[in-house]
Amino acid sequence: MSQNPKLRMDLKVFRQEKEGDLKRFVIKDLATEKFFRMSEYEYRVLKALDGTVSIEQAVEKLKAQGYFYELADAKLVMSKAEQLGLLLNTRYGTSEFQATTKKRMDAQKRTKQLSGVYFRYIPLFNPDNFLQRTLWVFDLFVNKYTATFMLLILPVALYFVVTGIHSLKNVYLFFFNFNNLLILWTAIALSKLIHEFAHAYTAKHYGIRVPEMGVGILMFFPVLYSNVTDAWQLGDRRQRMAIAGAGIIAEAVIAILATFVWTFTKPGIVNSLAFYMMAMSFVSTLLFNGNPLMKFDGYFVFVDYMQLPNLWAKSMKYVKHLWMEKVLGLANYPDPSNTDRERKIFGVYGFALFAYRISLYTGIVVNVYYRFDKLLGIILGIVAFFLFIVKPVYTGSKTIYAKRGEIKIKRKGGLVFLGVMAVFIVALFIPLSSKSIFPCYMASNQVQKLSVPLLTMVRKVYIELGSVVTRGQILYELDPTQLELTLRQKQIQRSIIKAEVQLLLLDDENKGKAPSKEAELKQVDNEIRRIEEDLKTARTGNVAPFNGVVTSLDYRMQPGYKPADGVIVGEIKSIKDGVVHALVPALNIDRVKVGMEAEVWFPIGTGFFFDGKVDEVAPYSEKDLRDSPFSSRMGGELATEVISEGHKDSPLDAVYRCSVNFNNDREEVPLGMTGRLVVTAPPQTVFMKFVNQIFNVFNRESFF
Repeated sequence: MSQNPKLRMDLKVFRQEKEGDLKRFVIKDLATEKFFRMSEYEYRVLKALDGTVSIEQAVEKLKAQGYFYELADAKLVMSKAEQLGLLLNTRYGTSEFQATTKKRMDAQKRTKQLSGVYFRYIPLFNPDNFLQRTLWVFDLFVNKYTATFMLLILPVALYFVVTGIHSLKNVYLFFFNFNNLLILWTAIALSKLIHEFAHAYTAKHYGIRVPEMGVGILMFFPVLYSNVTDAWQLGDRRQRMAIAGAGIIAEAVIAILATFVWTFTKPGIVNSLAFYMMAMSFVSTLLFNGNPLMKFDGYFVFVDYMQLPNLWAKSMKYVKHLWMEKVLGLANYPDPSNTDRERKIFGVYGFALFAYRISLYTGIVVNVYYRFDKLLGIILGIVAFFLFIVKPVYTGSKTIYAKRGEIKIKRKGGLVFLGVMAVFIVALFIPLSSKSIFPCYMASNQVQKLSVPLLTMVRKVYIELGSVVTRGQILYELDPTQLELTLRQKQIQRSIIKAEVQLLLLDDENKGKAPSKEAELKQVDNEIRRIEEDLKTARTGNVAPFNGVVTSLDYRMQPGYKPADGVIVGEIKSIKDGVVHALVPALNIDRVKVGMEAEVWFPIGTGFFFDGKVDEVAPYSEKDLRDSPFSSRMGGELATEVISEGHKDSPLDAVYRCSVNFNNDREEVPLGMTGRLVVTAPPQTVFMKFVNQIFNVFNRESFF
């Protein structure tokens, strides 16, 4: 094997400029689609390695050209390039190594295909020519004058948001039906389209080719994407940051404009759409696009700002290096860092990335399980467990086993590792209390339906909707005329039957018919007593069974109204005997159990609080929220949809009702007032919470 290394000829090299006169180069590996940034000092060494000279000869050659290099520094540069696969005629350029690399890349490809259920990109078309022809439109609207105007109105938009927070409860969710959901998703798709075209047009503004645009499936949500990876060939990092941050800026502009629409429009579909466009643009930017822990806009802006290309891969490799070298003592494991600054950044970012990925994939699986499809959630959970836990542990164990003879555990690193593990294990078994907050409202524990018990007309009504009534108070009277006439007819009928009975008893031949007539007489007597009771009710009126308030009343309840016998015409609810109903999402139902301590808050004055215990947890989810103040159709915060059968107002996500009784002695909390219920769970370790959750899922999905 030749000892003279050689820089690969298939690499694409771009020259960049840093602040000042310090030159930098970006090398694109066309085979792996990876970028590597290095200084002119480093690139000059690699350029001198043309396959005809050794590293020592290359150093002498550079000295002759007027560039002085320490041999140790030149070897370090060569070693880094060798580990990155940029040099031929090295130990990484042998056929054996190439075969191993191909095998590893095939395995990574298979893993990527499996993880494609989480992340997948589908290119649709090449927009480069279209972007070039329409670039003048972008330049017309995107300039320093537009930027100045948006900066000037930004404080006004923030003022509208702050001052409008109190009115958010009045934002009606008009879009929670099929037609309006289409409008909402269309609006979101347009905003994302603007987001991606902002990237593409900014890239074209700086002369960068945009070879493809398409659809990405990220965490089961379709999103648009544009390929602007060639931005790395730009010399000015501010231009690269502008391209990466263009989408964030575009969504910020959308949020600002949507805020003005939300502020100056009346409640309705336009107002609601503006509000959600404003909120979603903010959340999307904060949690996804602007998040440096995800390979979206914020990551690439952060990478350019820190001047650390391939930060993601290098940080993960550095974490592995710490484990292999600092703990196991394997000195030959590659270190991607060159300076103390890089080591600090790679370490912090690598551990943060590791924790974030676990949280992210766990969140994906849990949300798919509870909100979409339980079987799909279980399958994804198994796949994620295999890809991100079993496979890395197996691969790492295999590597360690292969190098078991070289392992020399370092005392300091081992102690640090054991200390971290000890803290982690202790944290798993420390009992902690947890609080869960759910929306609630004041209801009545004593409800009486009002009806017209007789087939007669209403004569007088003493109540109206919202009337406060006391026990024994007359609510309405009925017209007794029809009952009096019926009673008189029955009395006459009774007299006739009674006379017939007496005559039959005197007639020896027909004496046997007397018992049947006596039975008929008893039946008429019973009817007379019932009519007399109904007549008494009609004359005295229907009275309130307890102190309460009329919460519903048929608008037809007027003198002369004659409903069918037993028809419900209203409802009375007790104010004193209160009960607080909270609606718990299915995702959190395991956190609430009967007997748990609970605190209830209502927005009365500076805040009204009372303590209690959970008295009931419904075994079945709520199917109809027509009477709930949390229905979105009533301006509430729970999304509902109308189902044709019975016109039910059904929640989009399953919710369960739990109840806390409340003796409202001073009638401080009006019926229907909304508030918050805080449930305090008894202390429990994180480990036991996890075990219980797995046990509950197993029981829920078990077929046995």
